[in-house]
Amino acid sequence: MGSSSRQLLPEKDRDHPRPSRAARHHRHRNRPAARPKLRRRLIKVTIALLVVAMVGVVLLSAEGLLPGESSSRQDAALTPWSGQLSRALSGGSAADWAKQDKKKSADSQVDAKASGPLKPVLGGLLDRQKLPDKSYWSVLSGFVVQVDWSQLQSAPGAPLPANNPIDQAIAAARAAGLRIKLRVDAGTMAPEWAKSLGGSPVPVQFTNPVTGAPTSGTIGRFWTPAFGRAYQDLQNKLAARYDNVPEIAQTSITRCITFFAEPFLRQARRIPATANALLTAGYTDTADESCQKEQVQAATVWKHTRSGLSFNPYQRLHPDGSVTADEKFTEAMMHYCRSLLGARCVLENHSIRTTSQSVWYGPMYAAIKALGGGISYQTAAPNRVGDLIATLAWAAGQGASSVELPVSYRMVSPSAFAAYNTRFLGIARARTAGQ
Repeated sequence: MGSSSRQLLPEKDRDHPRPSRAARHHRHRNRPAARPKLRRRLIKVTIALLVVAMVGVVLLSAEGLLPGESSSRQDAALTPWSGQLSRALSGGSAADWAKQDKKKSADSQVDAKASGPLKPVLGGLLDRQKLPDKSYWSVLSGFVVQVDWSQLQSAPGAPLPANNPIDQAIAAARAAGLRIKLRVDAGTMAPEWAKSLGGSPVPVQFTNPVTGAPTSGTIGRFWTPAFGRAYQDLQNKLAARYDNVPEIAQTSITRCITFFAEPFLRQARRIPATANALLTAGYTDTADESCQKEQVQAATVWKHTRSGLSFNPYQRLHPDGSVTADEKFTEAMMHYCRSLLGARCVLENHSIRTTSQSVWYGPMYAAIKALGGGISYQTAAPNRVGDLIATLAWAAGQGASSVELPVSYRMVSPSAFAAYNTRFLGIARARTAGQ
């Protein structure tokens, strides 16, 4: 027999049969009206959405992501988030992302705390002393701001003073549309309290390359942990105030210096008195090697600003007072700087010229060129540079993005520098795009 086409109701429905159509109609007519309540909910939701939208506009404007903003500002705002966006699109769990991050950190050895966009590579010709004369603004792109550490910290741990030479230079650069290479020098320019850490200041001498006259000064025990902590405090305060200032394109690594921002020179090869004073104060080449690495580590607090380290064939001071060149150590420090700071490490030298140098400079310059990336040079002093224009041509061929000019450039017509300024700016743009 075929089964009935009428389905049986479940037991609970059979015990409670559905009400008649009339009863259902009567119940519907007597249900309380819900439209006013629904209308109030819709109004509340609309107001909430408007508030969220207004907050979003404010945040996007602050970050530079509204339509109409410059592409550079939009890129800078989006860069810190690009890694997370890529992860989200590629899938994978949080654990997978953590493993990838750990592997990348181990591979690159770049400071794990470095994040966010880097400022563009400093490019063009630079005045090595001050804001250039207005007649050169169209053919120079920036200038060096050299400040003594003693001008910034009068006592251990002291805050940076307001309206200090750096603040004044920023205002001048902003008005002129130029960029700054900041150079805060330790060495003989350190404050007396820093020079006195661990003992009385150490007397040093050197022969002035311009006048040929002997010059003397005092330095601190830069190779000691106490001096290192003081220098780190200085860098912490400088980075906190200036790392996000767009005019400051680059800073300098200067803890282990004597007279100049050249930490691989000891000015002891021809002046035995300097060698003896350093050794008597506790200096060793082993401690100096540690200092060289620690001063690079101190620069990791600069997250958005590149740091320049000036290289020379390292002058190794031995316990007997003799000095030998160790260019291989110099190359090792180039690699160390790049491994720790990545693109933030700018390789420098402050003595390029067409006149002769020691045989160790050739291999050093070749090593800088081979590493590529950020490269910046300073010419030798006017009486040593030789042919200035030929020196600039050589620097461009080396892949440098900027060159500090000798003070004698002011005797040359601005038109002589226009082409080279443009060329170095082009190299800087390529370096920035390729980082």
